[in-house]
Amino acid sequence: MSQGAPAEIRFLRVNLPLLHHHSAAHGTEQIRDVILVSWQLSDGTVGWGECPTLSSDGYVTESTERAWVGLTTQLGPAVLRSGLAAATSSAGSVGSAVSGGLIASAAALADASLDARLRSEGRSLLEELLSLSGSPPTGERPIAKQALSRCAVIADLGASPTKLAELASEAAEGGAAMVKIKIAPGHDVEELLAVRAAIGDLPLAADANGSYAGLSEILAVDALGLVFLEQPFPAGLPWEELAGLRSSMLTPLALDESLSSIDAVKCAVLAGAVDVVSVKPARLGGMRAAALAVETASSAGLGVFVGGMLELGIGRAGATAVAALPGCNLPTDLGPSQQYVDSDICDPINVNPAGELILPTGPGIGRVPREEQLQQFCVEEFVLN
Repeated sequence: MSQGAPAEIRFLRVNLPLLHHHSAAHGTEQIRDVILVSWQLSDGTVGWGECPTLSSDGYVTESTERAWVGLTTQLGPAVLRSGLAAATSSAGSVGSAVSGGLIASAAALADASLDARLRSEGRSLLEELLSLSGSPPTGERPIAKQALSRCAVIADLGASPTKLAELASEAAEGGAAMVKIKIAPGHDVEELLAVRAAIGDLPLAADANGSYAGLSEILAVDALGLVFLEQPFPAGLPWEELAGLRSSMLTPLALDESLSSIDAVKCAVLAGAVDVVSVKPARLGGMRAAALAVETASSAGLGVFVGGMLELGIGRAGATAVAALPGCNLPTDLGPSQQYVDSDICDPINVNPAGELILPTGPGIGRVPREEQLQQFCVEEFVLN
C-alpha cells in the first residue's frame, strides 16, 4: 500500500434532478444534492468517492450541508495532513469522533483514498473486498457474483394503492427479483395488499424507516407474510428490547438505521436482535467497512443485502462491488442509473437483458465522473493541496 499523502483533495457539490421524487417516512428528495471527493496522489493518480447524504438530518447520516462544512473545514484538512495510510485506516473513526457524526463524510474520504490506491495498483475494488472475505470450508477463494439480482424499491409514501400496484407491476416486468415498498402508519396494509395482488408470487418486503412506535402498531403488517420488515421501530432502541420485539414477530426483522457502525452490527448479532442486515457503505465507514459487515452478518447465518442511499454513479459503482460479495444472499436495493436520473454523473450503471445489475469493470470502482457532467451539475467546488 502506498504510504504517500495526497497531493490534492477536491470536493465537488453536485445537484442532479431526480426523475421521480423519493418519499419515505424520513422525508422527500427531488434533487440529489451530493458531494464527490477527488483524491489525487503525487504520481497523478486520482481516486473518487461519494458522500450520498440527504438534504436534512434524521436518516442514518449527516445532511449534505453539514457534510460540506465538515469536509471542507475539518476532515479534509485533517486527512491532508495525516497521509493516505492514516486516512484510510482511521477515517471512519475520525468521522465518528467529530461532533455531529460526520460518518458519511469520512466514508467518502476513505473510499476516495482507497480508489486512488487501487487504481495505482491496477486492481479493482471487488478484488480488494474479496481479499477481506473469510475462506469457505473448502479452502477455495470466495467467488463474487457476475451480475446482481435487484429488489425494486418503490419510494412513494402516500401514493394510492393503485399507483403503487402499477409501479410494482412495471418493476416486475423489468426483471426485479423482489419488490419493497416504503410504509408508515396509515399507509401500509392496503398498499401492501394491492402490490401483492399485482406481483403475484414475487417476493415482497416493506421498509418503515423507524416509523412505528411498538409491536401493536405492526400486527396487521406482520401477518402479511413478507420476506422481511425493515426497520419498523425507531433507531436507538436497546438491543435487548429489539431482540424481544423480534422474538414476538412472525416476519423476519431487518435493520437499517439501527446499524450505524460495524460495532452496532456485531452487537445486534450477539443480542439476537436481527434477522436481515441492510449494509450501506456510507453509513458504516466506507466500502471496506461494509465488506466486513457483510462477513460478520453472513457468518452468523443472517440475511444480507446492500441497501441504497440514492447514490449517483460513483457511490453506486462502489456499492455494487459490496453487493457482489458471496455473503450478500438477498437482492440488492441498488438499481440502474436510468431509474433515478436522466443522465448520471459518470457512465451509467446498467442492467442486462434479464434485468440484473451489471457490475462495473476496470481498476478501482470502475467509474470516473464525466467532465461535461461536472461542468453542468457542479454547484460548488473546494480544493485542498
